[in-house]
Amino acid sequence: MISRRTYIIVTYEGKDITGDISSYIQGFSYTDNLDKGDSVTLSLTGDKWIKEWAILKGDKLKVELGVINWRNEGDNRILKCGTFTIDDLSFSGTPDTMHISGTSIDITKDLKGVKKDNTWENVSLREIAQEISNIYSMDLFYDCSKEFTFDKVNQLKESDASLLARLSKEQGMALKITMDKIILFDEKTYEDKETVVTFNKSDLMSYDLQCDDLEVYDGCELTFYDPVLGELLKGKYEAPMSSFYKVKTGKILHKNVDTKVTGTTKEEKEKFLNERAKKILRNMNKNETKMKISHMGDPEYLAGLTTKILGFGRYDGVYLITSVTHDITREYTCGLNMRRRLDF
Repeated sequence: MISRRTYIIVTYEGKDITGDISSYIQGFSYTDNLDKGDSVTLSLTGDKWIKEWAILKGDKLKVELGVINWRNEGDNRILKCGTFTIDDLSFSGTPDTMHISGTSIDITKDLKGVKKDNTWENVSLREIAQEISNIYSMDLFYDCSKEFTFDKVNQLKESDASLLARLSKEQGMALKITMDKIILFDEKTYEDKETVVTFNKSDLMSYDLQCDDLEVYDGCELTFYDPVLGELLKGKYEAPMSSFYKVKTGKILHKNVDTKVTGTTKEEKEKFLNERAKKILRNMNKNETKMKISHMGDPEYLAGLTTKILGFGRYDGVYLITSVTHDITREYTCGLNMRRRLDF
């Protein structure tokens, strides 16, 4: 079999510079995240990057990672990492080395860095996201079957990105921002998809398994004063018994609902509150069991995919990949962060 190898293609400000920098590349990594911007790092040796070629913050890099004869002869694939804005530059020596960091969020726009004051009334989360998307000439991808409508939303000394992150988290949704898209989605949709890869403990280079109980609750109770019915309505959801606890913790999450409640009768509205309580509880408990593994690299490993984990006894199961770092500094490896799928 012809030996396998990896390579990267780098386009800088619209120009392919792969041939210019290939012999200087000391390290490269790309991190694909589920619910935040992606990132890339590139290290180049030599001092020409200080003297002859002034790379600037805010410049754009497009990166692709390729493999040749990877799993077998003829297995040639390319992972299109995306376009990144350079947001950090540093230099060290000796030997002279330049370190470039880039983010998939365009730092030349005001989306993340500028804090604003604004107010909306009788508005949905989708409408706010669409308005912000239009301001920055970005596309909105709203992947959720539910609509969340607020009586009033205040933005006080808060960036548009922070506002969307706060509102989506409160409603049990996830947010990801890329160079030209704002993505709002329901993570459970991704958790429920069929697994695409299996990892066995015996095949891992390393692993780190963590069980968190600080932010894990047995149930969620919501209250909402309905001005139409003139009543204080309640909704609740109790999580099934976790296989990782001997007894229930007794911790209950209490929240007041500040969005509009769907329905006309008391029964319909409380059903809505019960469903909302379940979604909020899932969002709080989702990191109950987390794992980080290191494995031989592969372009197919991406955030948002589900994987089956074996060899860990009671911790076996389906896990959602939340981030993947593809690193070819020495050999091509992937560091995957994931969380175990909840039973509700």
